[in-house]
Amino acid sequence: MPVGLKNCPYGILLILAAICSSASPRLSAQSKELKSAALDLKKAVSRKDPEAFLEGFTAVLDTGERRAIKIAVDAYVSMARVLGTGVETSGEYYYLHSKAANAFKDAKGKYVTAEIEKIRKNKRADWRGRLLILDAACFKSDLDLEASCIEALDDKAPQIVRRSLHYLRRSKKVPIVEKMVERYVAIETKRPSGDAAEWERALLTFQSSLQQMLHVDLPAAVDWKNYVAARKDRADFFEPEKRGSARTALTLFGAAVTGKNICFILDVSGSMLSTDPAPRGADEATRRRTVVGDPARKGPREPPEERRRITRAKKELVRVVKALPSDVKFNLVSYSSDVDPWQEAMVKSSKGNKQEAGEYVEELRAEGVTVTDLALEEAFSDLSLDTIYLVTDGAPTHVGSSGQGDPEDSAQIVRAIHKRMKELNFLRDVRIFTLGFKGAKEEFLKRLSQDHGGRYVAIE
Repeated sequence: MPVGLKNCPYGILLILAAICSSASPRLSAQSKELKSAALDLKKAVSRKDPEAFLEGFTAVLDTGERRAIKIAVDAYVSMARVLGTGVETSGEYYYLHSKAANAFKDAKGKYVTAEIEKIRKNKRADWRGRLLILDAACFKSDLDLEASCIEALDDKAPQIVRRSLHYLRRSKKVPIVEKMVERYVAIETKRPSGDAAEWERALLTFQSSLQQMLHVDLPAAVDWKNYVAARKDRADFFEPEKRGSARTALTLFGAAVTGKNICFILDVSGSMLSTDPAPRGADEATRRRTVVGDPARKGPREPPEERRRITRAKKELVRVVKALPSDVKFNLVSYSSDVDPWQEAMVKSSKGNKQEAGEYVEELRAEGVTVTDLALEEAFSDLSLDTIYLVTDGAPTHVGSSGQGDPEDSAQIVRAIHKRMKELNFLRDVRIFTLGFKGAKEEFLKRLSQDHGGRYVAIE
């Protein structure tokens, strides 16, 4: 017996013995329950069974043991690696991640929060597990999502940095903008070690997040630094500037063209044969005409050929392609009833490639319906893709319209597009910019760009 217990009253020793004997069976039962749930989880991973995995994942968390959080997260990382990040498994991966993150909402036990924080702060832990923990903060009220995201900006994994920006760009706090810009400048000045392509995506996510927050397009991190420093004390800091937002050298219908691996998607359906009137402010001579044969009769001028949507879109796209910087790769996808990619993969912005791309665009003809969903799927098949510019004038459809209003299948296709883009873009952070002529399904295009780090532009 230890020396300190020799003089301990016999009654107290009996009480201590009783406590230990009553606690041991419970501890043993919990450990047995956790061991069984963890084994089921391991089997689900080996079978690549997402449903069985999620059942086991929840069972492990429900034990409430301290070790449960780490066991569950480690198993998630294993399952994520098994599924991979390819296009074919993107739906399963997104579903698995969403359900697993949500499962933390009901996780009980006094150790849960502390164990979650321990994993989140462990920079040596696999980024997949830490990404799960970051998203789990959305569902647990005792976790500070904003503080976690601010801290995550300094993470060594670009995937974690990008995910934090998805949450922080909703903020209306100047100090958060300043922190974002500070980190943006640091990464652009000296790229961290690791996957260069993933860090390039992180830089684009910084840019698009700040664009959404401040309604201005700036070309480089230092420009954002100067812009924020000059305006941070103004009451209208988060309001759009009246003088216009685009300050970059190259724009497509007013949208700044940025990115390193860009796909331009052009709608060439039959509705693109429509012509639009001259924009407000145009010279009166271009807006009205004297009807031939009756000098006294005047009326609105019929829009000239250059106001035809397909003509305008082709002309603008050729201009932009010719002006692409040499360090940019690009591809073109046209679509109507079918999808027609110019190339199978991204190509360099060489003089020859630009010339061939221009010839491809010039030969396009407008006819057919608007299979926007298939065009987006085609663009995402290139894993190097980081930016999309979608130019369209109509609602997505596979059957076309038989009169006024949207086609009968449009609403269903729109829902399917939003779901599929979340799956495909879950870990890739491809920015989607949408540009719509009059009559385009604006609500759909606005949400698509907003959800994926881009911007919607109404083409006048």
